[in-house]
Amino acid sequence: MSKKFSRLMQAMRRRIWLGLPLGLFVFVGFIVFAVGGFQTMMHVTNQNEFCYACHVGMDTIVEEYQASPHFVSDDEVHATCADCHVPIDFVGKIVTKTKASADIYYMLIGTINMENFESERLRLAEHVWHEMEANDSQACRNCHNEEQNFDLAKQPARARTNHQKMDALESTCIDCHYGIAHKRPTEL
Repeated sequence: MSKKFSRLMQAMRRRIWLGLPLGLFVFVGFIVFAVGGFQTMMHVTNQNEFCYACHVGMDTIVEEYQASPHFVSDDEVHATCADCHVPIDFVGKIVTKTKASADIYYMLIGTINMENFESERLRLAEHVWHEMEANDSQACRNCHNEEQNFDLAKQPARARTNHQKMDALESTCIDCHYGIAHKRPTEL
């Protein structure tokens, strides 16, 4: 090998060794930026304001929710849209948000709009109710649990009796409490 070739190879090795840490630093920076951006978007899309962006003026969903016990509470505890409609677990959250992106498509093409919303309300509500039945009303149970605010002993006698029957029959919250945050479809 010639001296020139040997010097060239040494210079290239130095550049590679200098480039590896720089490349690793850039890669780690990209990952941190991507994860941070992803988490920010998860947080933003779980805010009521994000939901209101489409639902205000499109239908009465927001107004119904704001008049419900989930929004107006003596305890000043408010359930957000995401508390009821977005699972807490990561995979469930991603699946739900992916499915919800179809709503944007349907809104853009006009499949569901203010003119036909009431005629679609029952179908849309039943979809949510079936999901809640399938997961044993997990969204309800995330907040209404024995450690927080579901003490049977503190409930009125009728509610306590009904909840005990519900447990015995292996019913779920949505079996009785559909229409708690939004009005029931008129077809029921």
